[in-house]
Amino acid sequence: MKKRISIANLIPLLISLIMMSNVLSSKSYAYSESNLEHVCQFFPAQCLIEVNAELKTVKEKSLIWFSLMQFKLTSLFILQKSDESFRITQRWINEPDLPVAFQVTLYIYHAKHILSYGDKAEGKKFIYKAKRQLARMNEVYPSPIRLIEIANLQMFIGELPEAYDSLNTLKIKYKESKNPHFMMELYGHLGHVARQLEYFEESLSHWNEAVSWSYKYGNKQQIATVHFNLAQALQTAKKYTLARKNYLATITYAEQALDLIRASHAKLYLAEIMFKQGEKAQAQTLLLSLDKDHFINNALAKYNELNTLL
Repeated sequence: MKKRISIANLIPLLISLIMMSNVLSSKSYAYSESNLEHVCQFFPAQCLIEVNAELKTVKEKSLIWFSLMQFKLTSLFILQKSDESFRITQRWINEPDLPVAFQVTLYIYHAKHILSYGDKAEGKKFIYKAKRQLARMNEVYPSPIRLIEIANLQMFIGELPEAYDSLNTLKIKYKESKNPHFMMELYGHLGHVARQLEYFEESLSHWNEAVSWSYKYGNKQQIATVHFNLAQALQTAKKYTLARKNYLATITYAEQALDLIRASHAKLYLAEIMFKQGEKAQAQTLLLSLDKDHFINNALAKYNELNTLL
């Protein structure tokens, strides 16, 4: 299984960045800010509907507009509406004098689209820009969650030992933390970077910790994501029984969160395990239930490979 760092891990971190940017004014913004934050954190499809409605009522390039656009870009990415996301980032990527938090969001999603279509040098350029902006933000307003964001970008540009060291420093410094969101992200990123460095048993340990914290956090979509990443690590280690258990948990929570893309990915890799364990008929039935449009890149290649084998 090809190893790669997914920018999807930045989604909850970017939502935190939006919240910490503190650009929404409760006095001038008629919509309930706290309600919109909750919707966008937990329900991306509904977030997109509500944000699009609100965008019609506010002035373009106002502070409220920038915050709404950050929520929109994140929801578009989660829902894999990459063409629409790219049209937005392409329109604004070179615009001067944008709020820093919005710039970071633009850089990351623009880079994601470019990297997906093969222009690695151009994509890395925007990752470096995002990393520099996050570092500057952290100098002014230090935040441990922002340090995780920086470590995530370090993984994208191949600075794996640096990311590993910085995350482990955070692990030691905040070992007594009771913040479930922060701890879920910390252990999840440690799980990713340890796997990239081929510290496989350590990676499994981190992912198990991340699962525990995800339940304390209570976001069903994130519970699904963490279970999926643990299942991927277990599948790589050929621990198929445990991997199946975690893919099934992924499907349960992803469907509850209306994250059909994540559920489809879990079913795809579950079908692969079924095939490897000799359950060809079950694997074929599961594969036939999937929508090919839910897959891109490595997942699409896996889907096509299994279709050929079955």
